[in-house]
Amino acid sequence: MSGANDSGSQVNLGVFGWLNRLMLGLIVAALMAMIVLKYLPLIRKNESMSREMQTRQQEVQALESQVARNQARIEALRSDPRTVEREAREQLGLAKPDEQVVTFQPAGK
Repeated sequence: MSGANDSGSQVNLGVFGWLNRLMLGLIVAALMAMIVLKYLPLIRKNESMSREMQTRQQEVQALESQVARNQARIEALRSDPRTVEREAREQLGLAKPDEQVVTFQPAGK
C-alpha cells in the first residue's frame, strides 16, 4: 500500500502554487527594496566623502608643490649671493651706489 501512495504523492496545487511563487517573489523584492532604501543614504554619504577626499588630495598636492618651491627658494637664498641681491633689489627697492631704482605703477592708479 505504501508503494501506491508514493507514486501519487505529488499534488497539483494549480492556482495556489502560482500564488505561492508570486508571494515569495514579492517578499524577496520587498526585502531587496528595504535593503536598498536602508543603505542608500550611506552610499550617498560615501560618494560625498570620496569627492571631498579627492578635493583634499588635490589641495595637499598643491601645498606640497608650494613647499618644494619654498624650500628651493630658501636654499637659493642661503647659498647664492646673487639670489639674495636680486631679492633685496626687488622687495626693498635697493640699488648699488651708481644705479637708480625705477618703479612702474599699474595703469589706472
